[in-house]
Amino acid sequence: MDKNTITGLILIALLFMVFNMFVAPPPPPPQQTADSTAVNNPNMRQDSLNLGDPMLPSPNNNNTTASQSGLFLQPTAPSESFYELANDKLKVTISNKGGRIYKSEIKDYVTHSKEPLILMDGPNNQFNYKFFLNNYLVSTDNFYFEPHQTDANNVILRLYADSSKTRYLEQKYTLRSGSYIVDYDLNMVGFDDLINNQALIELHWKNDLRPQEKDIETEQYVTGVYYKEKGDDVNYLSESSDDEKQVSLSLTWVAFKQQFFNHTLIADKAFTRGNLKIKAPPKDKNNTTLLETASADLAFEYQRSPQFNFPMHFYIGPNNYKLLKNLDLKAEGQALAMEEMVPLGWTIFGWVNRWIIIPSFNFLHRFIGNYGVIILVLTLIIKLVLFPLTYRSYKSFAKMNVLKPEIEELKKKYGKDPQKLQSEQMKLYSKAGVNPLGGCLPQLLQMPILFAMYRFFPASIELRQQSFLWAEDLSTYDSIMDLPFNIPFYGDHVSLFCLLSAASSLIYMRLNQQMTPSNDAMGGQMKIFQYTMPAMLLFFFNSFSAGLTYYFFLSNIISFVQQYAIKKYFIDEEKLLKQIQENKKKPVKKSKWQQRLEDMAKAQQQAQQQQKQQKKGHTRRRFEQQQNNSKNKKKRKRT
Repeated sequence: MDKNTITGLILIALLFMVFNMFVAPPPPPPQQTADSTAVNNPNMRQDSLNLGDPMLPSPNNNNTTASQSGLFLQPTAPSESFYELANDKLKVTISNKGGRIYKSEIKDYVTHSKEPLILMDGPNNQFNYKFFLNNYLVSTDNFYFEPHQTDANNVILRLYADSSKTRYLEQKYTLRSGSYIVDYDLNMVGFDDLINNQALIELHWKNDLRPQEKDIETEQYVTGVYYKEKGDDVNYLSESSDDEKQVSLSLTWVAFKQQFFNHTLIADKAFTRGNLKIKAPPKDKNNTTLLETASADLAFEYQRSPQFNFPMHFYIGPNNYKLLKNLDLKAEGQALAMEEMVPLGWTIFGWVNRWIIIPSFNFLHRFIGNYGVIILVLTLIIKLVLFPLTYRSYKSFAKMNVLKPEIEELKKKYGKDPQKLQSEQMKLYSKAGVNPLGGCLPQLLQMPILFAMYRFFPASIELRQQSFLWAEDLSTYDSIMDLPFNIPFYGDHVSLFCLLSAASSLIYMRLNQQMTPSNDAMGGQMKIFQYTMPAMLLFFFNSFSAGLTYYFFLSNIISFVQQYAIKKYFIDEEKLLKQIQENKKKPVKKSKWQQRLEDMAKAQQQAQQQQKQQKKGHTRRRFEQQQNNSKNKKKRKRT
């Protein structure tokens, strides 16, 4: 380094020193508190707080703070303290730093690994308010509140704005006895001369949602943010991808919902608007600590009053349909409908679950303690109720089976004319008094119950961690073997209930095919279907709830028994044949449905005949034209 370089560096250093002494602003006066988050921003008005605004000022030690202006004096050496509220269902830990719920533990449940079930976990959740006092933006997250009352049922924390303690911000928590509900009040006392009327107060709530279940992938897929707008249905953000929603209407409640649990914030007077977000972490097979990050920026209006109160409630508990439906909570006289967070299916499938399956399940649980036995009894009841439909289905198949020889004769006679064959078959069915769809319709009527069960078992918290036979937890997949590798669409384990369900489905389909009259075209399709369907079950149901695959297996076994009993004791094919022959002698009374089928067959025949005639006419005209062209060519050659 030469002399000129050294001289230049010295001159630059002197220049900076002079600038700091005479040009730069003086340093701020010493701070009175160690933690303070209010900042001076005269360019922003108190009533123009913007939810989720990235330009919102953030705490900065170089800015003038609310404490320096004489507001919210803090201890000289503040420290974080904790207070507990507990009953037989819930334990809530409250921190004096920000006055927020620091941790919540649901006492009557544990995680899959048998650890305490924590929903709001210490530093991984945020809950703070932002509002303006004159031109000072106040954020409560780093202020230390003082305990005003702490006992077994209540924790009241206050943040005093002055030494007289007549002006303060209060947060009151009350845990109800034997309940998952924490009543929560925000009280603002003595601020009516510092806050504009109808100015917005923003509540920022954010939480990292932790895995609680065995199947993290499934749990993540059904984790999300649910909310209800005033006078509207329950809605939710996408559960399968990152999503964000600006809600401009009044919000009654917002829930961070996981597979079997949720924590919900309910406002008695409704939030004015909100910005809701859900975000998943980067995909990583080794990630066992984070499902999603959920956040809600909510706002409500300050109504100028010496004592402003905004009452709210926390629900921190299970996604139990009956419990959520019967919550002793309402918002402005309206039902909360929080039970809609339990995914029971749409329209008819949801109705079947709400009005048939869940009441039956709860009734059986009053007398039977083992949930595997309850599923068995419930399956027997469902099959017994549906037995008349099953009997009609099998009887219809048996009638068509008796008519096999006559159908084969029709095939030999009209095999080259499909439309004629179909018409003659319909005439035969009509004379014999057989409905060809009689075996399918009863099966279709059973589909709503099948799909209702498909939604009920994975969403039923009653099955969570309930063991049966080799299954440790009926709410998730059972595994008799863990594979050292992952098979696409199958997984890295072997579910025995899934294997039994697939095998029984294959046998059931083969037995049904034997009872159905053969059809060359349909027979080939049915053979393909009877093998592909169990294969699909084997792959796609391998990671499904053990309760669901156990139900499918039971349903197939009971169907075998019903089919055998009907064929052996209820249906005599010789009598059916005699009855069919007698029906043929009687005058045919066509139903509207049969008449429509015959009309459709006749119309198709007529259309085919017209097409044939048009084709013949076109061919004839084309031939005549070719003949005329040939004659004309010969004439031209002669001339």
